[in-house]
Amino acid sequence: MSHFTYQELLEGSQGKAASSHSEFKQARLWTDTRTIQPGDFFLPLSGERFDGHDYLEQAFHAGAVGAFVAADKVQAHPDWQTFPNLIAVESPVMAYLAMARLHRNKINPKVIAITGSSGKTTTKEMLFAALSPLKKTQKTDKNFNNEVGVSQTLLALQPDTEILIVEMGMRGLRQIYMLSEAACPDVAIINNIGPAHIGLLGSLENIAKAKLEITEGLNPATGTLVINQDAPHLAELTPTGWSGKTVAYSLSEAQNITPVYEQGQPGVRFEYAGVSIVLPVPGEHMVANALGVLKVGEALGFSAAQLAPGLSAFKPEKGRGERKALKGYTDVWVIDDAYNANPDSAKASIKAFLSTAQADQQHFLVVGGMKELGDLSRQYHEQLGLWLAGQPHIDALFTLGEEGAWLADAAGNARFPVRHAQSLTHLVSQLTSGSIALQNAVVYLKGSRAYKLDELPALLEQAALSPASQEVRS
Repeated sequence: MSHFTYQELLEGSQGKAASSHSEFKQARLWTDTRTIQPGDFFLPLSGERFDGHDYLEQAFHAGAVGAFVAADKVQAHPDWQTFPNLIAVESPVMAYLAMARLHRNKINPKVIAITGSSGKTTTKEMLFAALSPLKKTQKTDKNFNNEVGVSQTLLALQPDTEILIVEMGMRGLRQIYMLSEAACPDVAIINNIGPAHIGLLGSLENIAKAKLEITEGLNPATGTLVINQDAPHLAELTPTGWSGKTVAYSLSEAQNITPVYEQGQPGVRFEYAGVSIVLPVPGEHMVANALGVLKVGEALGFSAAQLAPGLSAFKPEKGRGERKALKGYTDVWVIDDAYNANPDSAKASIKAFLSTAQADQQHFLVVGGMKELGDLSRQYHEQLGLWLAGQPHIDALFTLGEEGAWLADAAGNARFPVRHAQSLTHLVSQLTSGSIALQNAVVYLKGSRAYKLDELPALLEQAALSPASQEVRS
């Protein structure tokens, strides 16, 4: 982790000294009093249910040499004057971002910023897979893409890092702006625009505007913005918010898109710039993500031939298309793509799954609700249900929760069975009893995290090992 002098902390945060200065050489910036070490400088973060300022005394008792504090709290706490090296700032989170930017500029790697309505983390992992064999590369951990997560990513930069990939998320306007200002990207990519968060921003146009805030930290003289030309509103809004170089890509640039199976794993092959590339995940939406990666790589000076081997080695993270055998069943596989969902990503990923259908297998869909759609939620769920009712290769559809009920009702006239469950326990019962035999099957999970579909595989395995299940099987 990064270390700072007192002067760097004071000037970098644009804060003011709020207590006496006690000399120290350098201090690590740290936010968690449970793991703080002697010599660290404490930064109190706050959330809906906690305020890091409440742990200020604990931080100093653990050996902290100083701390950032919110300026509006200093006057209310005259007892804090006994703590050395307090620096009053307007907002500890903004101070966190400011110090992260300072450390980023010390190391000065090539920074790639990525945002989009869906597929951000997948594209980030593809970028890392493609670039890490070519240069020393770091990336955002998991999906730590808010103010705190981006700060942590920047502060974790190692001295020899050449490329940093930073994922940026948002829940409203002027949020990605702050993240981009801290990261100072050299290349930024917006991989798509969709109705995720439409309940918060009201329209696809506003979502596009929010995503275009990624250009705020991008230097118009030297930076490159990479955009998905197929994304709604993005191409037409880009000229109004960005005066630098723009590189657009479209799925039409990929030639000979073909589903493939390699070692029992479904994937997709396509050609770009005369190079054949195989992705170990299926679907045209994955090809679109890969095209964005190729354009970013080209902006950094790499060729498609250099990037292709890494792309072929890409592996999705847990909950983003991970495939595993289900213990206790005969040839049953689960594909966990239930980390998150919105109308566009659900259709794209389900379409990709169905494109890999094998004649000797059953194909079950388990779909939870999609959150953050606001007043349009019922409409989007019914549209998805109607769309699913017309898809081929589905042997049964299972839905979960209130939104899932809307989806199930809309898909009610499908040629395949449609079952709705109120809970995960009920869902397990539907999958393991009755007329639907869970064998020689692939079970595909899609839904928002609130529905906890990632817990379903373990529950199904427990059900297979229960005494009642063993009696039925015998």
